Amino acid sequence: MMPKSYLVFKWTVYSLATLGFFALQYLVLGHIQVLGLTPFLYPILPAVAASYEGLGRGGFFALGVGLVCDLLLPGPFEGFFTLAFTLAALLSALIAENLLSPGFLCGLAVSAVSLAVTGALRLMVALLSGGGYLGLMARMILVEALITLPAVIVVVPVYRLIHERCASEY
Repeated sequence: MMPKSYLVFKWTVYSLATLGFFALQYLVLGHIQVLGLTPFLYPILPAVAASYEGLGRGGFFALGVGLVCDLLLPGPFEGFFTLAFTLAALLSALIAENLLSPGFLCGLAVSAVSLAVTGALRLMVALLSGGGYLGLMARMILVEALITLPAVIVVVPVYRLIHERCASEY
């Protein structure tokens, strides 16, 4: 059993790094446009963290990141990011535990899954609300994912470092 102070420290460091990534999204990535779309870093964060931290802790982290995004960003419905990120984190943890060892390749895979989950939920909401242009929306989601995935190069090493440096010997 890990001491509570260790857990508080570890998740404080994860939270500070995530806050830094939020700043990166807002200050840098938010000003980059490819085909009129900007990279969307937020879904990658809980997925990569869950690949290192597992189902329980990664899921709770995703829940927190989703809640913050729901407060800060417009979504198709209230709680959208909380739902999407939690589902993506659960899938990411399963992938890391059963298919790929946590690392760059796993980070790339779980990031793609997280972006796919978020995009699929957006499409489902559009379909249920009778929205047209589903083909166009699907292409936009694909382009957004493709321009976002290179951010894994930055996210994975940061979260890996936190995971390794905050490892407990208890």
